[in-house]
Amino acid sequence: MARVLYLLNFVGNGGTEKYVLDLIHSAGPENCVFIYSEEGPGLDDFKRANVKMYQVKMNGPFDFQAAKQIKQIIQMEQVDVVHANFLRENYLAILAKLMGAGCKVIWTYHVNVPMNRIIRSLNKIMTTFNFKVITVSQFMYEQLQQKGVSKNKLQLIYNGVSVPSQTYPIESLGEVPVISVIGRLREEKGQSFLIKSLAYLKNSHPDLKWECHIYGDGPQADELHLLVQELDLENFVYFKGFCADKEILYLQSDIIVVPSSNDAFPYVPIEALSYSRVVVGTKIGGIPEIVKQEKSGLLVDYGNEEELANTLSNLLTDQKLVQRLSRDGRKYFDDHFTFEKMIDKTKALYEH
Repeated sequence: MARVLYLLNFVGNGGTEKYVLDLIHSAGPENCVFIYSEEGPGLDDFKRANVKMYQVKMNGPFDFQAAKQIKQIIQMEQVDVVHANFLRENYLAILAKLMGAGCKVIWTYHVNVPMNRIIRSLNKIMTTFNFKVITVSQFMYEQLQQKGVSKNKLQLIYNGVSVPSQTYPIESLGEVPVISVIGRLREEKGQSFLIKSLAYLKNSHPDLKWECHIYGDGPQADELHLLVQELDLENFVYFKGFCADKEILYLQSDIIVVPSSNDAFPYVPIEALSYSRVVVGTKIGGIPEIVKQEKSGLLVDYGNEEELANTLSNLLTDQKLVQRLSRDGRKYFDDHFTFEKMIDKTKALYEH
């Protein structure tokens, strides 16, 4: 089995960290090494994974001192594959390889970020030394070609999640259906768009019963609390903070909204489908590859508050639609987004 080194600059508690941890758990921590630069809230999860860890300060993509340290660790740990996450880490892994590290480098492109002409030109050169560049969605596959990466280097592998130990298809909505949104409280995650849409829903359909649970924390927390107050939604919208128990979170929800303005290929809608929850997402990034209109969920245009409000009201008043999307969404998950599919395809690159 290949010995794999995972490279990550900042250790947060988002989708990228989950992705790396999933790969470590599947390979076995004894076959893995983890290098990080900046400590963050997700570091304890890696410690609990019992994977061998090193801290290397990475001051930019051309930090030759960091690349030299990474090369030394690669050789000392007899690493076969370096799996980098984000551009900085990939460039440093390539530099370590060029210094004589003697390994192949794989890069997973998780987040769609703007790249200027200089970065696009550098990508064209640097990624020639990558064994493969994994894209987590077709949308990202196309984006990377525009950002200088050759098509023959690209490999599409969808993110996947484990099948839940228990899940209950929605047969009927409760007396007060729960609409949930999950994720960091950041502008691009779209919580403010959802809150404004809920105000429209409340005013246009005053007889409908519902409540919204907002899970997560982040820099927009105060702003979002204030918005809820300004729109007179205190009796409808509840901030739940970060929730580590995903099973409780999803099974207590009926409808999961993914209101993002920028998202490459989020885990939340995949997890929601795995729990047979009904998903409403925006037509942004890779979300439409998960949420297929009228098949695995419903889609709306980002920023169209009336459309999102009407979509939610349709779900709240149409039990048959909810039942069908709950059932069909789970089937779509089983066919496309299981953990096993992601792991098998990624391991095949390691062993190639």
